[in-house]
Amino acid sequence: MSILEQRNRVDELVKLGNPTFENFYPSLYLDVKSPGKASWIIRYQLYGKRRQFKIGSYGTDHEELLNLEGAIKAAIECRKKLNDGIDPKLDIERQKQPKLITFDDCAQKFLEKKRNKIKTTYIYERVYNNEIKSHLGAIRIDRIHSYDIDNVIQRVLDSGRPSVANQVLLFIKRVFKIATKYKLITCNIAQEFSQSEDAGGADKKRQRFLEEHEIEDAFSIFREHQHKIPTASYIALVLLLILGTRKMELLSAKWQQVDLKRQTFKLLDTATKTQASLIVPIPDLAVSLFQDLKLLSGNSEYLFPKRKASKKPHIASDTLNDAVASLFGVAYGKRKPGPNYMANVDVEHFTIHDLRRTFRTLLSKIGTRREVAEKCMNHSLKGVEQTYDCYGFFPERQAALNNLAERLMPLVKYKPLLS
Repeated sequence: MSILEQRNRVDELVKLGNPTFENFYPSLYLDVKSPGKASWIIRYQLYGKRRQFKIGSYGTDHEELLNLEGAIKAAIECRKKLNDGIDPKLDIERQKQPKLITFDDCAQKFLEKKRNKIKTTYIYERVYNNEIKSHLGAIRIDRIHSYDIDNVIQRVLDSGRPSVANQVLLFIKRVFKIATKYKLITCNIAQEFSQSEDAGGADKKRQRFLEEHEIEDAFSIFREHQHKIPTASYIALVLLLILGTRKMELLSAKWQQVDLKRQTFKLLDTATKTQASLIVPIPDLAVSLFQDLKLLSGNSEYLFPKRKASKKPHIASDTLNDAVASLFGVAYGKRKPGPNYMANVDVEHFTIHDLRRTFRTLLSKIGTRREVAEKCMNHSLKGVEQTYDCYGFFPERQAALNNLAERLMPLVKYKPLLS
């Protein structure tokens, strides 16, 4: 059959639209599904296995569609690859993969892999965007020199943040591991750097928690600087102290998770670090905080909607960190050090996560049983307990959080918006 005859045959089959699977060239088939809709399919056998894949949709009036001649050319290319022992389907899939050239390309690949495994990728994203991207991001991964890596780490060390320097080194090592895996480099120069010699040294487990007088003093500074700690942020800080949730479990929450009639806040398993859902009792004294959040969030489905243009619909992961750090005069991201307002009330530096440690410490201080306190933290049980102990301690947790709120609310001195 000539090309002209084949072309007419294709037009006829597509016009009729009867389900058809017809061969037009070695390995090339036309798959007709309905009138006007058909696809070109390549069928082949490699290493004893029969395979097939779609190379395109049939058409003549658009550059993205394949006519008969275009399909035959694609089939010829596939036959050439088969003769060389190359699987054409896998080869095409590889070509569709984004090209990894720069450090940023590899960094995004690393972050993509992390997003599929953990919920806290914002920590990696923050370190990369604030400390690394502007210095290494645009450079080809195979052109980065050891001096470039050293300069990035040293810049962080010079700002007095050894633990962040360790995070920077770890991130760079992970990115270079990606580059090595995909054969983009022959020598992993990042592997020669060590935490002890080139970064911030051994990480010390943080023991920082706030005494009750420090809580009162810190929140007085928060109230004095409402341009840095607006009402929604102030409420978030209070709730982190009273409920003990992880930061993003609260900041990324939707209103559908809150039931003010029953006074419950549901942590979804898709949003928790331990992948375990939990019904958190809302203390009586904290109900007004949620009511005010509802006013502030307007029609948003989120408790803390985004405040500026962002890919994420809720408040950014580093918003609270940045605000609190600024009150200590600490450099954060691209911001230079400023005045330490907390020094005026003699409060030593603390981070957002230290509020969670404070929550746990205060639970012990008010006499909460260990197993109840650990459930409040939504920590995983160990060993067989995790499988067989399904009791949630809700009444006990409710009592503990009410007691804690009665102790803390006078210290944070929050005034409801409608009072």
